[in-house]
Amino acid sequence: MIFESILDNTPHVSTENVDLETWRENRKKGIGGSDAGAVMGMNAFASPLTVYLQKKGLVPNIGNRAMERGTLLEPIIRKATQEEYPGLEIETVPYMFEHPQYPFMLANIDGAVLAENPVEVSGVTISGLGGYEVKSAKTAYGWSDTEIPDSYYCQVQHYMAVLGLPWFVVSVYILDNEEIRHYVIPRNDEFIKRLIEAEADFWNNYIVPGVMPAAIGIDNEDDMITGMFDGIPETILLGNTEKDLCAEYVNINTQIKDLETRKRQIQITMKEAIVQRGVGNPSDKKASAVAGPYSVSWSFYSRKSVDTDALKKAGLYETYAKTTETDRFTISEKKGAA
Repeated sequence: MIFESILDNTPHVSTENVDLETWRENRKKGIGGSDAGAVMGMNAFASPLTVYLQKKGLVPNIGNRAMERGTLLEPIIRKATQEEYPGLEIETVPYMFEHPQYPFMLANIDGAVLAENPVEVSGVTISGLGGYEVKSAKTAYGWSDTEIPDSYYCQVQHYMAVLGLPWFVVSVYILDNEEIRHYVIPRNDEFIKRLIEAEADFWNNYIVPGVMPAAIGIDNEDDMITGMFDGIPETILLGNTEKDLCAEYVNINTQIKDLETRKRQIQITMKEAIVQRGVGNPSDKKASAVAGPYSVSWSFYSRKSVDTDALKKAGLYETYAKTTETDRFTISEKKGAA
């Protein structure tokens, strides 16, 4: 085993022959690498609130196609990496580790890498023992020539914090162009210090006492909270904090309506200015204009839609209609309220 030194220095439990549900339950006992970006505010799809809801078991653990795809591609990408860099020895690591000082920090890595002699990977020379992480992405968005997405950077720095490793190799398979890219991510002790502080704050001040973090406004937060709602028969009496939020919400709605009205006024006035000047192309109903540094365009396009009235008259609407559930949330000020 090339990772024997990690076993000697880091508390761990085996993940061999552990079913998926048990593995997911074990991950609730601490903060994993995939949670690090959310805790740091560096993940566009997750937040401290979504991590909290998952750790507390308030939302179900549901996989997705991206995760399934990653699991299927992992051994293929690992094999391709070793063929491309024969000087690297890569082994899977069937253990879950915890930080020796901060037991809430967990690590379950895709592999360990040993370069007995210096090996150059994507222009960076590595040697000794490091970590290995496999990713797959539909497009190259976020994957530049030298940098990986922020959430994955947080992930591997988290792993290096737990395991004491000096570098990680990240291999990603880009589906759109069928390309495997490799990145060497060196340990960043200054970043790790901030990471540990953020994770300790999140664990000790939110997870342990059961305090739900504030939302940051991403779709996944709304999806999770909405999924927890199952109807409440009686009117709830909320406190002053919620009263202030309602007042702010109503005020924002008023501002939005005023801004939309003003936007509409400007749009109509600009159309009027174009019509009065008689500019445009009658053959395709297009016009363009310039106002100082601003470009203005006006054009028409065709859009097809289904005639629901005709379908209903033909008795076909119910046959092909699709019912979906959505939520409607409103806040309004009661008439006569002070």
